[in-house]
Amino acid sequence: MKKILSFLFLLLFFTSTFAQLDREHWFAPMVDRTGNSNPNQKLYLSTNRTTPFPVEIYNNNTLIATVTISKGNPQKVDILRDYIITSLQTDLFTTTTKGLYVKAEFPFYANLRFSVFNHAEIITSKGIPSTGKTFYAANAPLSVSNSILNFMTSVLATEDNTTVTITGYKPTVQFSNGTTGATNPIITFNLNKGQSYIIDGIGNNAGNFDGFIGAKITANKNINVTNGNFNGQYAGNFPSSSDILMDQAVPVDRLGNEFALVKGNGSIGSNMEGALVIATEDNTEIRVNNEVVPVATLNTGQYFMIPDSKYQLQGSGHYNLYIKTTKNVYIYQVLAGASTAGNEVATGGFNFIPALNCYLPKQINELGLIDENFVYSNGNPNGILNVPTKLNLITERGAVVTVNGVTPPISTGPFNMTGTLNWVTYGIPNTAGTVTVVSSKAITAGINAGSDAVGYGGFFAGFPTQPVILKSGGDCAPGIVLTVDPVIYDTYQWYVGGVLIPGATGASYSPTQSGYYTCSVTMGSCAPLITAQYKVQNCTKLSTATYDVCTTKTITPAFTSSTQTPVPSTVAVLTAPTLGTATVNATTGVITYTVTNPGTAGTDTFTYTFCGNNPDFPDCETVTVTINIQVLTVNNATLKVCDNGSGQGIFNLTTANVTTNSPVTITYYTNLLDAQNETPGTAITNTTSYTATNGTIVYAVVKNTLGCKAIAQITLNLYPFANVLNNYTGTFCDDNLDGVVNVILPNITPLVLNNPTYFTNVRYYANLADANAGNANTLPNNWSYTTTTTIYIRVDSPDGCPPVVKPLVFVIGNKISLIKTTHAITMCDDNLDGTKVIDLMPYISQFTTDPSVTVTFHPTLQDAQNNTAQIANPMNLSGTQTVFTRFEKSGVCPNIASITVTIKTPKSSLILKDKVVCPKTLTTLDAGPGIDSYLWSTGATSSSIGNVAPGNYWVDLTAEGCTYRQNVTITESSLPVITMIEINGSTVTIGASGGTPPYEYSLDGVNWQSSNVFMNVPRGNHIIHIRDTNQCEEVTRPFVIINLINTITPNLDGYNDAINYSELMNNDNIIFRIFDRYGAEVFRGAPSNRFTWDGRVGGRLVNTATYWYFISWTEFGGTTTVKYTSWLLVKNY
Repeated sequence: MKKILSFLFLLLFFTSTFAQLDREHWFAPMVDRTGNSNPNQKLYLSTNRTTPFPVEIYNNNTLIATVTISKGNPQKVDILRDYIITSLQTDLFTTTTKGLYVKAEFPFYANLRFSVFNHAEIITSKGIPSTGKTFYAANAPLSVSNSILNFMTSVLATEDNTTVTITGYKPTVQFSNGTTGATNPIITFNLNKGQSYIIDGIGNNAGNFDGFIGAKITANKNINVTNGNFNGQYAGNFPSSSDILMDQAVPVDRLGNEFALVKGNGSIGSNMEGALVIATEDNTEIRVNNEVVPVATLNTGQYFMIPDSKYQLQGSGHYNLYIKTTKNVYIYQVLAGASTAGNEVATGGFNFIPALNCYLPKQINELGLIDENFVYSNGNPNGILNVPTKLNLITERGAVVTVNGVTPPISTGPFNMTGTLNWVTYGIPNTAGTVTVVSSKAITAGINAGSDAVGYGGFFAGFPTQPVILKSGGDCAPGIVLTVDPVIYDTYQWYVGGVLIPGATGASYSPTQSGYYTCSVTMGSCAPLITAQYKVQNCTKLSTATYDVCTTKTITPAFTSSTQTPVPSTVAVLTAPTLGTATVNATTGVITYTVTNPGTAGTDTFTYTFCGNNPDFPDCETVTVTINIQVLTVNNATLKVCDNGSGQGIFNLTTANVTTNSPVTITYYTNLLDAQNETPGTAITNTTSYTATNGTIVYAVVKNTLGCKAIAQITLNLYPFANVLNNYTGTFCDDNLDGVVNVILPNITPLVLNNPTYFTNVRYYANLADANAGNANTLPNNWSYTTTTTIYIRVDSPDGCPPVVKPLVFVIGNKISLIKTTHAITMCDDNLDGTKVIDLMPYISQFTTDPSVTVTFHPTLQDAQNNTAQIANPMNLSGTQTVFTRFEKSGVCPNIASITVTIKTPKSSLILKDKVVCPKTLTTLDAGPGIDSYLWSTGATSSSIGNVAPGNYWVDLTAEGCTYRQNVTITESSLPVITMIEINGSTVTIGASGGTPPYEYSLDGVNWQSSNVFMNVPRGNHIIHIRDTNQCEEVTRPFVIINLINTITPNLDGYNDAINYSELMNNDNIIFRIFDRYGAEVFRGAPSNRFTWDGRVGGRLVNTATYWYFISWTEFGGTTTVKYTSWLLVKNY
C-alpha cells in the first residue's frame, strides 16, 4: 500500500495469467497479511458452448453452489472469504479445508477476482494443466522490510492420501510459525482430496526477501499450487507502497523455453517492469531479444530478474520482450498497473507466462466481463466495478485476427518482436464486457487494466490440452456419438482397438459395435495428440418370455442371439413383479418366481437382465417376463345343524359347496397346517357324520388336474340353543304393601333365557301338561301371586329344533325390619316466622341403625307406599305435621314409618327498640312484662337494665319452653359542624352538617331560629351558635364584620394611632397591603404583625399624605372572597 498523505488516492495493480478452457479447475487458498478492510471475492465463469450446462462449485468436497452458463451468458458467484482467504495464523502450517474445486461436463473458463481495501488481484485457473507432482515455488523478491509484506505458497490436494514434500529453500528463511530453513530444511505433510496447506513468511525479515524462491514442491499425487506475495514490493526501498502479487503455478512438465511478454503500464527505469526466471535444471542459459550473450546462467532452483531495460519499443508506445532459454523454466512477469510517476510502485502485478507453442488455440471464446473487478480504495470509497482495460494479443505472424467479429485498428498492431520472426503482438485499449478473440493461427490473449486504485492484467490460454472424447446421442452402440472438440484441431482420425477406422476422419464418429475407441488429432505442424481410450459397450438386447404359473416357476437365463455364456453373478431383477416375487440364486443365476396370492388370478410382469462372459465387452440382455397366474377357484362354506343339548352337532362335510371347478378331489383336515402340508394320517375319515362343537373350522384341500391347489374353510355352526336357567326361584317384593305381588312375565324372559331376542316364541303355563302340549292355556303377561307359586316356561326354536320346557318358582320377599314405626318430636320456631327448617335424617336411628338402608320422605301414607311425591330434606314445617318415611335396601323389600313434628313459637318484646343518646350519656333498656324469664348480655335477669352506655346488647326471652334472643343497639349521636360563614354586607349565612337535622341557629347565643340567615348584623365581632334536633350540645364559631378605617394619627396619643385588622385572623386567605401615591408598597399584613400598621416604615414615621390600601379575605368555609379598596389619610402633626 502506498502511504503518501499528499496523494488523494492510490493506484494498485493486480494480474492474472492464462485462463484455460477446461472441464475442471482448482483454486488453492491464500493468507492475507495486509489487515485491510472491505474484502470481496467473486468467481467468474464463461464458456464457448451455446447449449447451457451447469457448473458445480465445491469446498472440501461439499457442493456450495451451482450455476448455469452458456456462450453469451457468463456468470459470477460470490465466494465466502473463509473458503479461499485467511488472515489467521492458526490456519497456516496445518491441514485446512480451504480452497475451491469447480467442475462441469463441458469446458469453461474460471477465474477468481478478489480484493481488500486498496489492493486487488485475479487468479485465473489453468484447468487440468495446473495439476501435477513437481513444482518450484515463486514469489516476487522483496526489496524492503515491512510486516504487511510476505511470501506465501499453498497446496490443494486433488486426491486422497497425498503426501507433499518441500525442500530447497534457504536456511535464512524465517517462517511465520517460528521455524526456520535451518531448523526445518524439509517440510512434509499429508492431505486428502479437497484439503489444503498454506506456507508463509513475513516480510520484515531479510531472509524472507527471496529465500523461498525456487523451493521444490513434490507430491506422490497431483496437486494444485498458488504462490506469490499478499502483499509484496520488488521495485526498491518503498516501505509505503505494496500490492498483491499472486498467481497459480503449473507443474514442471507443463513448462517450455520460448516466451513473449508485453510490457505493463510502468515506465522504463522504475524497476516495476521485468520478468522473474526460475530454473528447473542446471546450466540453464537465458537470452532475451535473440541476444548472443545470455543475461544469466542458472542452476536448478536459482532465479534471475530480467530488468525493464530489456523491453523493446516497437512503436506507438508499445513495448514487448522475447525470452529464449536452453532448458524449460518458470517465467513470471512483474509489471505496473499505473504509469503515474512516483505512484506506479504501489501497483505491482505478478503473472505466470506460459511458453509459446504450436498448440495455442486459434480462438479465445469467450472471456466474461473482463473489465470487472470490484474494489474499494482511497479514491473510490464507495467501490469501483468496471475498470478501463487494454487487450493484448500474441499471435503467429500473418494471422488474421478479429475481436468480437471486428478486425482491430491498425494503430493497435500487429507489432514485431525483436528476436523472433514468428510472433507479433497487439495492444487494443478500452476493451470491455465479454470478449471473443478469433485468429487464423495460434493466439493467446492478455489484458492490462487500471483506473484510480485498481489494475490487473494477464493472459488467457496457453497450454496444450489433451483432446477429450465426449459422448452424445446415447450410452451404447448403436446410437452413441463420440466427439472431439471440432474447433481447436485441424485433422482427426478415429481408431477402435488400436486399428484405424477407414473414413472416420471427422470430429465425430458413431460406433456400431463395442470396443476401445481413440482419436488422433493434429494442429498445424505440431505432433499428433491421441485421446485416452473411450470404452463403448453394445446396447443391451431386449426380449420377452411368457409362462403359465400356479404358484412358482423357475427360469434359467439364456441369450436369444449372443453366443456368450450368461454369468450368474450378473443376473439381476430390474423391475420387480407386483403379484409375486422374483428371487435370483446368486450361485446358479436361476430365477424363482413365486405367486404372492396363489388363489388370485391375474397377469404379472417383471424384467431381469444378465450379461455374458466376455470380460471387456460382455453382451447383456434384458428380458420382460409375462406371468399368467392360473387360479383354482374355491370359496369358504358354512354348515349349520341343531345343538343336541350337549353343545355339539353332527355334520355331513361333503354337503359343503367349496368350489365350482370340476373335476376336483377334496380332502378334509382339522387344522390349516395339516391342510397346507397334507400331513399323512391327519385327514378326516368320517366326512358324512362328523361331530363338532359350534364354531369349529375344518379345511378342505381342493386340487385340479393342472396340479393347482387351493384350500377352503368350512365353518361348522350350531343353531342357537334355548338355554333356560335350571331351578329358577324369583323373589319379588310387595312394593305397595297390599299383599299382592304383580309380575310382568315378558320381563322374566331375559332373566331366565340366554338369547331372548333370538327366541321370540316364549310362553308361560300354570302346569307342566299344558307346557309340554304347547296349547293355548297360557298365563297372561300381567300375572300376580299372593303366596309361593310354580309356573312353567316353554321356548320354541325358530330353526325347528325341539322346544325347551322348565319350571319357575316365585316367592314374596321379606320387608326391612324396623325398631318402631312411629316417632314424635317438638321444635321451637327460632325466628318467629311460624315455620322451621328441619333435617329429619338424625331421627332415622329411631327406626333402624342399618347404614345400608336408604330413606325417602313423603307427605302421605299412599305416597310412601307408591314411592311418589318425595319431600326434599331438610324441609320447612309449621304447626303439627306428620311425614311418612319409606325405607329401602338392596335385596330386601321396603317398609314404611311416620314422624310427627310439632313447631312452637317463642315471644319477643314489642317495646325494646334501638336508641340514640347524646354524647357521654347513659340510658335504660326495658324488655317489658309477659315473659317467663330474662337473660341480658350484661348478665342481668330483670326485665330492664339501667345506666347503659352506647353499644350492642341482647336479651334472651324464654316463654312456654322456647327462648328467643332479641338484639338492641344504643348509638351515641354526633354533634353538628359549622361548615360555612358567608358575609354579604350585613347579611350573614351559616352552613352546617352532621348531627341530626333539622338545626337551630343563634347569633351571639341570644335568640334561636330555624333559618340559617341573619340580616342587619352590626359591625364588630360576633359568635354563631347551632344545635341539632337532639339538643345535646351547642357548636359555636366567631366571625367579624370589619370597620373600614380611612384616617390614622400615629402620634401615640392613644387615639387612631394605627389601622388594625387583627380581628380577621380567624378567616382564610387574608391579604392586607398599603401603597403610597407612587405605587410603592409601604406595608404588607401578615400574622407576624397581626395585620396592624402604625404608620411607620423601618421604624420611622411616614410623611403626612394620602395612601391607598387593599384588603381581602375568605370567610370560614366560604368560597367568595371579600375585597375592599380605600384611601387612608396619615397625619403626623
